[in-house]
Amino acid sequence: MAAPGVRSQVTLRLHRHSAALLRKIRAPRCHTRSCRDDRQAMSVPNEPITLPLATRRTGKSIADLVRRMGMPRTLSRWGARGFLAAMLLGSAFITVLSLPYFDFETLPPFVIEKLPLRFESLWLGALRTHVAAAALSFPLCLLLMTRALQRHTRWHRWLGRITGVLVLLALVPSGVALAFDAKGGWLVTAGFLLSAAIVAGAMMVGVRAARRRQLSLHARAMRHVVGQMSVAIWSRALIVGLDAASVDPQVAYVVALWLPVLASAAVVEALAGRPLILRRNRIELVERIPS
Repeated sequence: MAAPGVRSQVTLRLHRHSAALLRKIRAPRCHTRSCRDDRQAMSVPNEPITLPLATRRTGKSIADLVRRMGMPRTLSRWGARGFLAAMLLGSAFITVLSLPYFDFETLPPFVIEKLPLRFESLWLGALRTHVAAAALSFPLCLLLMTRALQRHTRWHRWLGRITGVLVLLALVPSGVALAFDAKGGWLVTAGFLLSAAIVAGAMMVGVRAARRRQLSLHARAMRHVVGQMSVAIWSRALIVGLDAASVDPQVAYVVALWLPVLASAAVVEALAGRPLILRRNRIELVERIPS
């Protein structure tokens, strides 16, 4: 029989061994180094995080940074508003000048210069259709580019559908028919056909993108439509300026058409990385558009 001292030592060792086994069973085992590091980090008391105090220099640098970031956004916003206002005024001015085309009793001087025409009645019908479609679709396109209307998705959607129908079924076909009798020769005709192709292609891409909720692509395509429709205003302004500079009329017509057509397409592609709709507004539009 074991002595009492030996018995107490054995009992103490058994208690220690059982306590160690219980700790291993209850505590989760860390098989990875990251887990062991996490356990060590949890055992260390958290140290207080100290932030540097804002000084006059740091405050001024942050204010300058915010000012530099906000200035380009402000300039681009006012530039877009100025462009829309100028195009709206130009469209209204051209519409007023085009009212004599709807006088069915007398022919305006512009039409008399084209005589004789092979299909005079068909050409006059295409001219009146083109003028009426442009007078309606271009202001609608400008209105659809505003943020105020983009926030109202239902109005934006229905006005966009009306504008798309006017452009694809009235404006572009009549413009193509008139292009073959354009003043300035085949170079001007080619310029009008290129502009019409850009408008029709961009409109179809924009409609398809809107149906698929690809709003960045939709905005980019609509910029191309607005840019090519603004060619009518820029071209008339260039013709006046080139005429004042005593440039040959044949050269003036070619330059006044091709320069706005190519410049509008280039500007739109240059701005392609800057979406018209902010990310926050784009998310709101996606949430509001019903499936």
